[in-house]
Amino acid sequence: MSVVEPVFADVAPIFVVGAPRSGTTLFQRILDAHPRIGVADEIIYFDIIVKVRDEVPDLKAPGAIDAFFDRLPNMDHFHNWNGLDEVLAAVCAEIKEAAEPTYPLFFLKLMQTYARLRGKERFGDKTPWNVRHLDAILAMFPDARIIHLVRDPRANVASRVELPRTSKDVITAAIKWRIDVEAAHRFATGGKAHPGNYLELRYEDLVQDPETWVRKVCTVVGEPYDPAMLDFHRSRDVMFKDQAYKEGVFRPVNTASIDAYRKKLKISQIRLIELVARPAMKRLGYAPLPAGEGGYATLPAQLAKEVAAWRAFKAEERQRLAAEGDIRFRSGNTSLYGQMLRQVLGRKSGR
Repeated sequence: MSVVEPVFADVAPIFVVGAPRSGTTLFQRILDAHPRIGVADEIIYFDIIVKVRDEVPDLKAPGAIDAFFDRLPNMDHFHNWNGLDEVLAAVCAEIKEAAEPTYPLFFLKLMQTYARLRGKERFGDKTPWNVRHLDAILAMFPDARIIHLVRDPRANVASRVELPRTSKDVITAAIKWRIDVEAAHRFATGGKAHPGNYLELRYEDLVQDPETWVRKVCTVVGEPYDPAMLDFHRSRDVMFKDQAYKEGVFRPVNTASIDAYRKKLKISQIRLIELVARPAMKRLGYAPLPAGEGGYATLPAQLAKEVAAWRAFKAEERQRLAAEGDIRFRSGNTSLYGQMLRQVLGRKSGR
């Protein structure tokens, strides 16, 4: 039985999306520094919260709201929230008073409460993986404003493989980058996106000319530009904790990360990323490295290493998830991953 979701047509939440490690946290901090805007950090509604429906399908049932809120703090990723208890307590009180308590209403109230507790009127959410749920977002919030952050896949992958609980092979990260940017492209060309509700923003453009692009985003969001937005780094009042890889957002906007991948990755790894991401790279204006820089002769050996690393990671992940026995955030699309991996293997073997 399909679930009919309520529609909230009288609000205009702001959603920051994009492949993880594309500058979404940086931009969430920029927006959150606006005196009228409060953007929550990684609610992960579609990939975590709605999965509780398997255990608590109807929030109108007796005891269901308490069961739902008891479950949330134990779910994956929520332990990284700073100030979670205060926000959830306020939202729980409002949901219990609602005539029609639903999961989408919880999503709305969570965003609104985060902003309200910070003295903000406009609200939103930065969840990178929502790039795969843009149609659902717009169906739920017809006046939503969506900012899609894009980053050079080579830089994205170099950063992504350093994340905890992530496969260290560049093939997996490159395929996930491609899945994410292609999901956004389908949305952008599907007739629902327009200049008033959607903006694609390259990380490289943002860090090289921040004020120009932040002003453009303000136009889409419908708020005046405020210089405080580029002073975001002066505050350490953030929603996340225990995520050392986000420490860079406590520094001013800078260009240091644009080409850092060239020192982190082997040239053969860069070539593999370019092979996987080539169609989207071309569309987004990212040129491959000059052929003269090489890296092609060692591609087969490097590909074998990357596939072996991926298989080892998947075996470890299965053991970990079985031991945890909990609802876990799984953003991957394994069937699409396999399809793309076969494409790469086929190209390198001459098929």
